[in-house]
Amino acid sequence: MPPKPHVHHTLKVDTQLGPLHLDVNLELTAPWTLLFGPSGSGKSTLLRAACGLLEIPGITFTRHAANTAPTHLQNTPTHHRHLSWAPQRSSLFPHLTVRENIEFAPRSSGLTPDITEALKLFRLQPLASRLPRDLSGGERQRVNLARAFAAPRCRLMLLDEPFAGIDRTLRDELLPAMRTWLADRDIPVLSVSHDVDEALQLQAEVVLLCNGKAETQGPAATVLEAERERLLRNLLSHLPNGRSQS
Repeated sequence: MPPKPHVHHTLKVDTQLGPLHLDVNLELTAPWTLLFGPSGSGKSTLLRAACGLLEIPGITFTRHAANTAPTHLQNTPTHHRHLSWAPQRSSLFPHLTVRENIEFAPRSSGLTPDITEALKLFRLQPLASRLPRDLSGGERQRVNLARAFAAPRCRLMLLDEPFAGIDRTLRDELLPAMRTWLADRDIPVLSVSHDVDEALQLQAEVVLLCNGKAETQGPAATVLEAERERLLRNLLSHLPNGRSQS
């Protein structure tokens, strides 16, 4: 039998949020774990719980490192959790340049960000001196991601719809570069997405959420097979006579 994979983080959330009872116990073992499910199923809430941005009961968040005792993070201030978070909406400082936005949070904490690598990874060197008002939506999202990737001492990357607004061609070019960058630094990812193709390209471990609960967890190709087939049938049904065109 293959060895049991190492669990690097666990996140347990059992709480009532309006009409939604969120009851999830995640064991993160993969380099990239992706939360997938319909709107309102609790995906973004789980990221915020990990960040320490929800003042609610019922959250247990633990880091597991080899040969050391588990570190319980739920009572640790956000800025001491060694996390990087790129929220769904890119909240950039309007009076700061691209470069200044990327380096703001780490420098304000007395740390030195990896600005050069982040600019290069997300192809932002030509935009480094621009203000947010001079950027497209996709460019602002890349700055949002670069700011997370520039943060030093990161032990877990949290990405909420990381490719929102970025065209598919560029996304497909960024994906392998991001995976390599993270693997070289041994930084795992927990992300949110509605995109089946994205999950498959990432070769992610997928947690399928529905109504606040994790229905299943496993490789993207297995967990999302039914969803992929549904999307394909829907695509074919909109073609003439229900057939693909040559």
